[in-house]
Amino acid sequence: MRLCKVKELFAINPGNGFELNALSLVSDGVNFIARGMKDNGVSARVARVIGTPPFDAGTITVAASGSVMESFLQPRPYYTAYHIFVLTPRTEMSDAVKLYYCMCLRRNRFKYSYGRQANETLPDLLIPALDEIPSYVKNISLEQAEKLLIDSVKIEGINRKATYSSDTPDLIPLSELFELNNGISSDNVLKSPHKQSDNWIPFIRPSYRQSTSIDAYVNKTLIADDKVFPAGTLYVSTNGQGSHTYSYVSATEFVPNSDVCVLLPKREMCLREKLFYAMCITKNRFKFSYGRKPKGEKLGSILVPECINSTFNDCPLDGFLPQK
Repeated sequence: MRLCKVKELFAINPGNGFELNALSLVSDGVNFIARGMKDNGVSARVARVIGTPPFDAGTITVAASGSVMESFLQPRPYYTAYHIFVLTPRTEMSDAVKLYYCMCLRRNRFKYSYGRQANETLPDLLIPALDEIPSYVKNISLEQAEKLLIDSVKIEGINRKATYSSDTPDLIPLSELFELNNGISSDNVLKSPHKQSDNWIPFIRPSYRQSTSIDAYVNKTLIADDKVFPAGTLYVSTNGQGSHTYSYVSATEFVPNSDVCVLLPKREMCLREKLFYAMCITKNRFKFSYGRKPKGEKLGSILVPECINSTFNDCPLDGFLPQK
């Protein structure tokens, strides 16, 4: 798919930066757009501000902080709060296409957090070019497009009012399935950049990729036995702006650092089930940021499906290694 920068398709302008408490609330006034994720971002209706015309209907608002990258097509003229950008199409676009781009913009929210805002990087974010938009987007009605957008938001987990069918497993806190064990401080271990012998095993740090999570190697004979974990163990990154909440199942014996939490099942659990729960935990990443870490009770309270071992086909450890 050919991608282009946001600034190539849209003129990007800062919003008004108004404070709601400085405006007059009226029931039939102009929409006031804040950085929320509900009700299209509309938080109130206010009287017109003399000398400041509202932004036009048919433009897109994007939150640069707060509920970062929440993007909405505005159907009515509006004013905005602080840290809202207004996107005006440079070429003619249907409302369905604009809604499609709202979804594309929202899909970039994983790149940001409360401590990393989208102020400077929004213009250079990559989104599909106009000629790459799926034909079904151009050929459907606005009502159908809105439904597709709502469904995609539910799938991402942004809509907290998720719906479940009668066949969906019950959700339970992570702490009911696993014992949480924190790693050890790097100040208390002797590290080596290379594996010096078979006794030297990976010292794991937070990372957004498992392949880059090895910080160094440590001699397991010098580490307490309860901090040396075998291959096939589930662990979670609990710190790092770009690494928190990513979860993996280890392929080798390892020692976790203090920003990694090891999850030990409270019942028999096959490898495939651990991989499933690693995915479930990672899907909760949107709930946390560098300033709100998934540690302790916050990690243990994550809700995951209550599955039974027989749901998964058991497999050996090499089941997730590349196939020849």
